[in-house]
Amino acid sequence: MSASPEDLLRRELAREKAARRAAEELLEQKSLELYQRNAELEREVGMRREIENTLREQAAALVRSNGDLEQFAYVASHDLQAPLRTISGFSQLLVRRNADTLDAESQEFLQFIEDGTKRLHALIQDLLAFSRVSRSNLQPTAVNLQAVVESVCETLKLGPEAAGAEVIADALPDVLADRTQMTLLFQNLIDNGVKFRRKDVPPVVRVRAARHDSTWRIVVEDNGIGIPPEHAERVFTIFQRLHHATEYAGTGIGLPICKKIVERRGGRIWAQAAEPGPGTAFHIEIPVQPPLA
Repeated sequence: MSASPEDLLRRELAREKAARRAAEELLEQKSLELYQRNAELEREVGMRREIENTLREQAAALVRSNGDLEQFAYVASHDLQAPLRTISGFSQLLVRRNADTLDAESQEFLQFIEDGTKRLHALIQDLLAFSRVSRSNLQPTAVNLQAVVESVCETLKLGPEAAGAEVIADALPDVLADRTQMTLLFQNLIDNGVKFRRKDVPPVVRVRAARHDSTWRIVVEDNGIGIPPEHAERVFTIFQRLHHATEYAGTGIGLPICKKIVERRGGRIWAQAAEPGPGTAFHIEIPVQPPLA
């Protein structure tokens, strides 16, 4: 017996009702999932905002701390010069007035004082130079690196360590930079290549540069004793020395000054073995356009 039209209609309505109920349940489930997901996203956004705020506060605190440290370094090193001159002056006066009466041991002690004051004076001067790198106002102009290197070489010739040294510059370009800081940069790097020479090997320093898209890549390479790979980053840390002062003079501030100069120019500097070795190649990358002050 076939179903009546009324029965067929009731069945169709029942199916539609069941389908609508299933759709409503699915919509309710999806809405709940979406609500939960939105709640999770809101929590994540809130956490990220908190992290960003914390990072901003820490960055600002670091800037203030660095500024305070640089200010302290400048004031401390500046104020230390007067008492240091007093110590040095009176020790020299004591030697001159009592040269004939002082025994050998006393003269040796006074020489220790004099040597110590000289080293401290060099340290103070380098510390002042380091603080001035950050404190000075940059004046970017077109700087001819060839002329800068030639000027550094002329100054280098006056030093006793420069005997037999050769500096080769390969057609260096003009760059937008602060001339004073570029001069200080090349002065430190070239002097480094001359100072850390190998025994009985005349030092040779080669400087080259090339443009790669929006970046200048500069290399200052020497044929000296080289830097062990494990110390390639350490040499850019202030006061870090790989050799005793009796082996190679210096205070360990030259390369940190170079790092500070390059970073202020918006670039980076690193050291690696020269190719072919031995020796060290200092690589510098700076943007063609200086960063906004």
